[in-house]
Amino acid sequence: MDRDGHETFEEMVGPIDSALERLWLRTARHASKRLGKLRFRAAKHLPFVLPLSGPLSGLDGGIRLALHVLSHDPLVIYTPIGGARPLNSVAAIGRRLASRRAAFLLMPSWTLERPHVVARLGRDLAWYRERFPLHELIFLCNTEEERRLVAAAGGTAIFSNHNLMVSEDIFRPLPDVPVEFDAVYNGRISHTKRHYLAFDVERLAHITFSIGELPRAGDRAFLRRLQAQSPLHRIANPVADGLPVRLEPREVNRVYNQAAVGLCLSAAEGAMCSSMEYLMAGLPVVSTPSIGGRDVFFDPDYCILADPDPAAIRRAVETLRDRAIPREEIRNRTLAKVEPQRRQLMQFLSELFERMGSSRPPLSRWPFPGTRTLRRWATARQHAHEIMACGAARDRS
Repeated sequence: MDRDGHETFEEMVGPIDSALERLWLRTARHASKRLGKLRFRAAKHLPFVLPLSGPLSGLDGGIRLALHVLSHDPLVIYTPIGGARPLNSVAAIGRRLASRRAAFLLMPSWTLERPHVVARLGRDLAWYRERFPLHELIFLCNTEEERRLVAAAGGTAIFSNHNLMVSEDIFRPLPDVPVEFDAVYNGRISHTKRHYLAFDVERLAHITFSIGELPRAGDRAFLRRLQAQSPLHRIANPVADGLPVRLEPREVNRVYNQAAVGLCLSAAEGAMCSSMEYLMAGLPVVSTPSIGGRDVFFDPDYCILADPDPAAIRRAVETLRDRAIPREEIRNRTLAKVEPQRRQLMQFLSELFERMGSSRPPLSRWPFPGTRTLRRWATARQHAHEIMACGAARDRS
């Protein structure tokens, strides 16, 4: 492990017998890291250094971001943020919407409980407000500590954990699905996810996918390592050309229902949507201690915080498996925690719409689709074109 408790690259891909393959993997890894750093630096800094007008102002238009327009009139946009400069993607889309009054609901997809990130965030907030005075930035923070840090840096922040967005219509108990596994772990291919902590669980289902953190050769080696652990461990995703194919949400829910317990094994991230998906599906949860907010809806009756050790994870899984807590009880108690927080956010949004000049009545229904729809990825240029075209069509009607 590294100093943050994450897996090293060598630990992720496991022992490689072939010296040639080891060399190839290391070479591919180094090349991938260098390219990733170049892309990261460009995306991190470019939106903040470009002029607001002229031929160079559009150079950040290719930056990809996830975005959902909650309302076109008034313009209210929901978008995840993260990284070392969380406002970089907001600056890229913001410059293209500078003439429109807009409110941005910013959802930290990675914890902001990092002092050096929040210090830079405060400076970037001041930069943004000076250049885009028609825009209001509102942070939907996953923990009270995150809200406190953002507010101290000068941001407008409320506590509203992003796991409120997980759809209970998709993630639910399926009584006709038999339990085949002691646990399921839904985690992408990443050193932060610490898959090795689950290796002592006797019967285990993995749901995994790649977002390009490793080179393709590294992804394939990682999958081979998972497949070699035990004949009672299974990768739930279809595998094509040695790489996992993403499952659709309803397929993910079916895999959850084949397991007795859901696993959360990272030390830090955002609020981890799969933690709420487990609970909506009625699974008890074994988690390591973490920052990021995934424990906001946990309950000690059906959630255990275990030491980040494979033996401890196995013991906790077996404990919750043997309790056999009814799935509807876990789901209903989770929904009872979720509903008042959803109502609070709806009240906040109703007041925001009114402040922005809307005559619509207060929200009476939850206005957000599921997390997959909320995270529609496109370039800043594409998103802005669609938003402006919709606004022009509305003005003509």
